[in-house]
Amino acid sequence: MTKKKRLLMDIVTPEKPFLQDREVDFVVLPAEKGEMGVLPGHAPFAVQLRPGVLRYREGSVEETFAVMGGFAEIYKDKVSVFAESAELAREVDEERARQEYASAKAALSAHAPDMDMESAQASLKKAAVRLKVAELRRKRPGQK
Repeated sequence: MTKKKRLLMDIVTPEKPFLQDREVDFVVLPAEKGEMGVLPGHAPFAVQLRPGVLRYREGSVEETFAVMGGFAEIYKDKVSVFAESAELAREVDEERARQEYASAKAALSAHAPDMDMESAQASLKKAAVRLKVAELRRKRPGQK
């Protein structure tokens, strides 16, 4: 019986490494131009990440992260993700994310003259991604 080929995966942020050499079956990255799936044997590739949902499957378990930009490198059956920040779906406080989303949306609607629009839009995006992973966690009870 031949052993199933797998990927090694790392997820690193400036704060800490989340995963190191985790064996996974596939990875879905939030690439700048849309979701990108990675399976063993993928061609070498580097891709910029947008704020979004990163997920991977390890056996019958799927794990989900909220990532806030960065980049990923695929090389020799290894996926290395270098994210600006990352948060496990199971660690997202959904109520807090909902409040942050409402607050950021209200700030953008107010158009205060001294408001940093870029920062407010980034806050809105981050809260939206965190809400998305919390929603996925609720819909997929088989996740870690």
